[in-house]
Amino acid sequence: MSYETYGPYIVVLMLVTFIGLFVWVLSPKRTAGFTEAANLPFADEGKGLNPDGDIKHD
Repeated sequence: MSYETYGPYIVVLMLVTFIGLFVWVLSPKRTAGFTEAANLPFADEGKGLNPDGDIKHD
């Protein structure tokens, strides 16, 4: 059992995995979830600020 035996299968497995991930990422059903995740850093943007823009300290 060496690379000469399993080498071609590993390449095919990697190719199938890559194509599967590519299809999963570009799936129209996943668009809403990815858009929501992309906007998470901006979710609390206005919280914790005084009216003059300074950070509130408790």
